Amino acid sequence: MAGSAVLAATDVHTWPPYVAVAAVSALSIRLALARHGQRRPGPVPGPARNTQTPAEALAATDQGSPAATSEESRADGAPVTRGLSVYEMTRPVRTVPVQGLTDDPPFTVRAAVHSQLTLIASPGLLGLPEAVHIPLTGHNLLLSLTATGQDEVALRSLRAEVTDRLPLRADGVSLARPRMPDMVLSADLLESAQRAARAYRRLRHPDVAVLLDASTAPVLAELGADPLLPLTAAPGTSANLTCAPVTDDGRWVRWRLTAEIVCAGRVWRPWWDLTVTATTGFSAYSADAAPEPQPVHAPYPDHYDPRNPDGQRTTESLVERSFHLVGHTSQDGGGFLQMPSRPEPDPEPPGAARAVRRAAALARGGDLPGAAEAYRAAAEAGSGQAAYRLGRLAQNHGDPDGAVRWYEMAAARRVPAAYNNLGALAVLRGDLDTAERWYRQALDVGDWAAAVGLGVVLEQRGDEVQAEELWRLASGQDVPNADQNLAVLYRRQGRLREADERFTRAAEAGDVQAAVHVGFRCHEAGDQAGAKRWWRAAADADNAEGIFYLGLLLVREGRTEEGQRLWERAAERLGTHRQGVTRAPSGPDAGTIQRVGGSGAESGEVQAAYYLGMLHLERDEHEAALTWWTRAAGAGHADAVFRLCELHLNVRGDLAECLRWAFVAVELEGAEAVRLEALAAGMRSIAEHLAEAAGPYEPDPGNAAAACFVAAESYRRLTAHDDAHRPAWEDSVQRLAALAEWSGSAQARQWAASAGARFRAAG
Repeated sequence: MAGSAVLAATDVHTWPPYVAVAAVSALSIRLALARHGQRRPGPVPGPARNTQTPAEALAATDQGSPAATSEESRADGAPVTRGLSVYEMTRPVRTVPVQGLTDDPPFTVRAAVHSQLTLIASPGLLGLPEAVHIPLTGHNLLLSLTATGQDEVALRSLRAEVTDRLPLRADGVSLARPRMPDMVLSADLLESAQRAARAYRRLRHPDVAVLLDASTAPVLAELGADPLLPLTAAPGTSANLTCAPVTDDGRWVRWRLTAEIVCAGRVWRPWWDLTVTATTGFSAYSADAAPEPQPVHAPYPDHYDPRNPDGQRTTESLVERSFHLVGHTSQDGGGFLQMPSRPEPDPEPPGAARAVRRAAALARGGDLPGAAEAYRAAAEAGSGQAAYRLGRLAQNHGDPDGAVRWYEMAAARRVPAAYNNLGALAVLRGDLDTAERWYRQALDVGDWAAAVGLGVVLEQRGDEVQAEELWRLASGQDVPNADQNLAVLYRRQGRLREADERFTRAAEAGDVQAAVHVGFRCHEAGDQAGAKRWWRAAADADNAEGIFYLGLLLVREGRTEEGQRLWERAAERLGTHRQGVTRAPSGPDAGTIQRVGGSGAESGEVQAAYYLGMLHLERDEHEAALTWWTRAAGAGHADAVFRLCELHLNVRGDLAECLRWAFVAVELEGAEAVRLEALAAGMRSIAEHLAEAAGPYEPDPGNAAAACFVAAESYRRLTAHDDAHRPAWEDSVQRLAALAEWSGSAQARQWAASAGARFRAAG
């Protein structure tokens, strides 16, 4: 019912557009770092809808000195190359070592830098042995003073002094992520992005701004009504101060903050060596203006802006305005994981649109062969849209190979919806590597249905953590089946409250499989009206499980004719292309939803056919019962197979049909032991009667051997779980050998040889 993950196959009209990475005012903000400071395009961290649109363009920004634009060279004259990298900031708060405290003072004083964005200079790039993280202007500098002795401690003054301004040639960027990205592009992105989102903390509104560009020695500008200094801490307590270092200089600004602390008549002057820059690497683009460099508070509004000192207090939704990077470093850390711009579909050939409309009209009118022929002509003339629709027709009519062939043609012509459907078909074949490749291509062009499918792939590989995160992302975009899959995952993990919440949310959003499950929950709680409401909603959406369970409820209420009509509506699909497929609730142009995992024998169509057989049996309408059970048995319904054995033998006296279905029964996976015991005993009895010509039977060693072989196979399967059946198995094998010799039948001898070999192999 609701025990397996599902995939969504998108339609060309319904696949969701790519969600823009970020927008501030009406301008698109993108990240670029110039390689060695040169003003040229860098790798694109996210796709653009149209690579020719200025708002989607990308260029590098360099606010440093002219020295920053020169290429470095090795001793042999060859240029030094360095890869540009983007790193998730999993440590947005970094402590800064204090200096100048040589003895053991009766206090502790700590400083930490909290920034949402830093530039990174690799070891050796700035003449230092370690990488340097340079925070962007307007970040928080957090000072904490704690009195550890018996006396009050006071921070009496702070002095900021710029010690150097150097050309900045950063070759990396580290940024915080306030939430998960809008698109997942590679396997190595997700875990890092999760850590960054967990580490994210909004910056505090500062108590004081440190104006590093002042013409004289920088002073602290008080923002509060009351004086901030001295800052005092009573014994055993702490006092805190939040500063915002501010500069408009795009160079590497190195500065020193010196404190004057007094306690018990003594004075200490500790200091911290700090860095900051205003070179964000962001530029805003518009169609009518040149690229404009952006300060950090544009994409990260919680950074302090001296031109709008109250801006942080009035910002209502920082998350919505925050910059969300999509690009990420590759696994070796050597550069951007570049996501290509979204490919526009290849131009349709002349007349293709008219041919596709005509084919669609034929399909709506029920002329599927005519529609297929019209689509085929357009596809062979170069129409990607026609090829995609041919794939849909083939998929809906049980021709997966044909669907793959046409979808691949559509994908080659860059029809985005074909990527996801190729992934779904690969999952159904069990080819997870191919499925992942197609799903990631679909994600690259903004098809959120592919996030659901990729989650299924990861779940089947045992990676439930990433599957859950993908489904959460897709759920946020209201993609069908995302909540349903989360609910199934949570239920398996024992997270029942979360599972029920997701099932209900999915059901309320129109997910018919979830509606079936919520109906079950209502039924278990004794809420029959609720169960009927949800099952009817699923049935109205043409979901087979909803149809079956609503019919079952009506039959139990005595409304047998209504229930029977519902069951017939579902069961008549067996043997058609609709078996195992249900329609999404949004109409004929919505995508199909295909179950992955689970058994076809448990589907609503098959269950409806089996119960129809039971209904007719109660009325002694044996032929009708045989008809429905045959359909159910053909789909693998175990009870229907055993019922056919019984009815053919006991009611119709048709031994041949009984034996035919008995051979099917003994091969069924998951057949109940009690059923196998009854089958074995019955077949053994039939073999004895046919061999001894007892009752109404004539001697028939051939059919006796067939019945004995079924008995032997049944006892073999039973012995695998309970050794008490071994004597009966051995006896059946011996009887079969004798019957094979008596009959002289080559088929009987083959059965005997096979049964004997299996018995000996079992020891």
